This record gives sequence, structure tokens and C-alpha cells, in this order.
Amino acid sequence: MSNAAVFIYLAAFTFLKVTALNTKSFPKGFKFGVATSSYQIEGGWNEDGKGEHIWDRLVHKGPFTVKNNDTGDVACDSYHKYKEDVVMLKELGVNHYRFSLSWSRLLPNGFANKVNKAGVQYYKNLIKELKDNGIEPLVTLYHWDLPQPLQELGGFLNSNIVDCNWFTFNEPVMICEIGYGYGYSAPLIKSPGIGEYICGKNLLLAHARAWHIYNAKDCRICD
Repeated sequence: MSNAAVFIYLAAFTFLKVTALNTKSFPKGFKFGVATSSYQIEGGWNEDGKGEHIWDRLVHKGPFTVKNNDTGDVACDSYHKYKEDVVMLKELGVNHYRFSLSWSRLLPNGFANKVNKAGVQYYKNLIKELKDNGIEPLVTLYHWDLPQPLQELGGFLNSNIVDCNWFTFNEPVMICEIGYGYGYSAPLIKSPGIGEYICGKNLLLAHARAWHIYNAKDCRICD
């Protein structure tokens, strides 16, 4: 059999297999959801008291590692258009919407001694809008946008981050391995075998601390 014939055979087999899989129904009670992260969609990067985070610093100050020098300064402008976003979510027919809270929008300097009321109100408004439209909010409490003031103190390489943190983490391996090991992602620290492991240790300790805080308050985080 020629290479071309083999390719056609495999392509046809794959098509038929995928088509067969696509005819199956989802089980009764299956819940559909979609997900975003704050920096990918919100925009409003310096509005209403929001502080600077490590991705803001990276895309504004360099080194410029993002294609076309693009930024998330405006992104999908969900900070201003969240009601329109919820309309689209409802039209999609989803049951859940997972989004992240921007640490810098809530705590501009990274610490709890300064709370940005406008940021708190934004997320309250978003959650209310979701619930009013029958969509259950699911929150990712940290999605890679560490406040820049905390990074200047060492970020996840500083064990004090454990006490600063009240967030649990999205994709912790990526945070540490890509951000502090390979240095491909903000904060661009290349420390394979050292920085990534220190980051991992502190991140796990911070997660454990946050988990116990929520658990003690009976927040039903395991439901």
C-alpha cells in the first residue's frame, strides 16, 4: 500500500471514528461550563484603583516576549462589558462559568491592608448578574497575575508569600515551571531545578493555608 493510500485510509478511519463519537448523548444531568481568566478578558488594566501585576509589567516594560507586543490592557473589555458577556453565556446555554479574581484589582499592592472597593464591587456585580441569569459562578482564586509589589519582594521565591496569599491556584505546575524554571512566562525567571522547586514549595504551603481558612469558615469548598 502506498503512503498516499495509507494516509487516505487513516484519515477516513479517523473521520468515521470521530463522527461515531459525536453521535453519543451526554448523560442526564450533565453540566456544561466555560472558563476564562481575568487578564485574558477583563481589560481595564489601570482603572478604578487596580494595581499593577506581573503581566502588566512584562508587556509594558519588556523584554517583549508576546507576539506583536500585544497586551491585555483592553482584551475583551469584560470589565465594562460583563453584562453583555453574561447574555452570551446564557445564549450558549451553559450551567457554570469559571472565572478568576484579579488579585491586583482587589488588593492593589498585594496586601490586605488596602482593599479596592471598586474591584470588590465589580466581582459582586458579575456574580449577581450570573446568578440572576441562572448561571452558577465558579471562581479560580489565582490565575497567574501576581501583584507586582509582591514580585519585587521575591514573588513565589519568598516564603512570606504563604502569609500574603489567600488564593488557591490555577495550573500550579505552569506557574512554577514556566515562570520560575524555564522563564518563558511572567516573571521570566530562569532557575530550573531551583527556583521552580522553591516556588512549588511555597505555592503548596500557601494553598494549604488558604484551604484551611475556607474550611474553618465552612465555605463548603469540597462540595
